[in-house]
Amino acid sequence: MIIPFFIPHAGCQHQCVFCSQKQITGSSGPPEPSTIAPMIEEYLASAESGDRTEVAFYGGSFTALAPDRQEAYLAPVSQFIEAGRISTIRISTRPDCVTASGISLLKRFRVTIVELGSQSMDDEVLHRSGRGHTAADTAATVALLGSEGFIIGIQIMAGLPGDRDETFLRTVEETVGLKPDFVRLYPTLVIKNTPLEELYRSGAYEPLSIDSAVDLCRQALLRFEEAGIPVIRIGLQPTAELGRPGTVLAGPYHPAFGQLVESSIFLGKMQRLLGKGSEHSSARITVHPLDLSTALGQKRSNVMALKTEYRLRSLSIAADENVPRKSVRLLTSL
Repeated sequence: MIIPFFIPHAGCQHQCVFCSQKQITGSSGPPEPSTIAPMIEEYLASAESGDRTEVAFYGGSFTALAPDRQEAYLAPVSQFIEAGRISTIRISTRPDCVTASGISLLKRFRVTIVELGSQSMDDEVLHRSGRGHTAADTAATVALLGSEGFIIGIQIMAGLPGDRDETFLRTVEETVGLKPDFVRLYPTLVIKNTPLEELYRSGAYEPLSIDSAVDLCRQALLRFEEAGIPVIRIGLQPTAELGRPGTVLAGPYHPAFGQLVESSIFLGKMQRLLGKGSEHSSARITVHPLDLSTALGQKRSNVMALKTEYRLRSLSIAADENVPRKSVRLLTSL
């Protein structure tokens, strides 16, 4: 179980063109330190026995906060760790806001996971996005955190200003080369009241289509899986604020964006499977039960696409516990 605390924009020294964390997270502002322990107790009261529990500080740039503010947030949590009731602490920050002294503070309070919002490994894209750091900052900070034994996550975004397919895929390759412990993938959205809204309305920025974003994230996911790097999130977590009309003005927003990406991968696997034989009039494909809805696609889109492409009279995609996860099996072909 993860106990989340959102500190939107806290510590941020730059206004990224895409960012409005209050609307993305649905949180109006950072919590007061005095609320940390009561909130943890509330979560723990509903936790199942034996659950591995983690406290996470999302949003903002945690290590850019004043040291006394960091301590005020971390001290209540570390007491739960010492009592054996919390397993670890996770924080998010910028690649250019991690120092040796800051690392000492994190280690003193038992922080073990650091997520870096690198977003891109292309300096021109970073500049046009208002990030205020460079790709070299990301590489140096990953090396520093790794030497201190931290678990490292990297967040990257597709479709930033100035980004192209090739530059995003280079970012993926360079991120693979950094060997993080996990990655998050986000498509860029035009959120109201951000600098990106102005660029979009002036015609200076064109967001990715949903199909292009799914395809880019599909390629990224496959590359990270090939490298053995888990992708723990694809697309923003849906919130009531994000779903409210007028919050997302443009861009590839979908409340189940991650499933769209996973479904596109299953579609490719089934296309290769059907393509191995001669023409089919009907087919039956099986997948693991936990993969069934993803293999079918949103509103059975994969079924319809395959039937159309292969001119199938009938197609069945069914569950079979004997099929390994993320695999497909052609059971019958006529």
